[in-house]
Amino acid sequence: MNSPSVSQSSCGLGPRAWVSPTLWGLAAGLSAAAATVLFVLFKLPVPLRLVIALLPILPSLCYVGCVVRMFRQVDELQRRIQLEALGFAFPATAILVMAVDLLEQAKVLPAVHWGWSGLVVAMCLLWFAGWIRACRRYQ
Repeated sequence: MNSPSVSQSSCGLGPRAWVSPTLWGLAAGLSAAAATVLFVLFKLPVPLRLVIALLPILPSLCYVGCVVRMFRQVDELQRRIQLEALGFAFPATAILVMAVDLLEQAKVLPAVHWGWSGLVVAMCLLWFAGWIRACRRYQ
């Protein structure tokens, strides 16, 4: 009988597999936040601003590489679960952004000015919601 190993949960890789992508994701987010703070606090020359603006791309690419590597390590069911989670998150994010924008234009909501960080947070939360939904479906 095939039973999942101790390091693997019933709905994907175990918690240890998420350490590297989480650290790269945090590095990307923190470096982007640091860049934003530097731009607000200091009047930097254009070449330095360009370098600072592009620095968060490196940990972001490492994050993507870790996630893709993780997807390649899981079985077909886990890939399907992730595909369903992403298939839920992408249109749900588009609908959320459209709804918030229209509510702002209608003056029902105050201007939120999400920026890229709010959009990324919404995408991640909706991906997680889709993942939970897909995991429950296949239990």
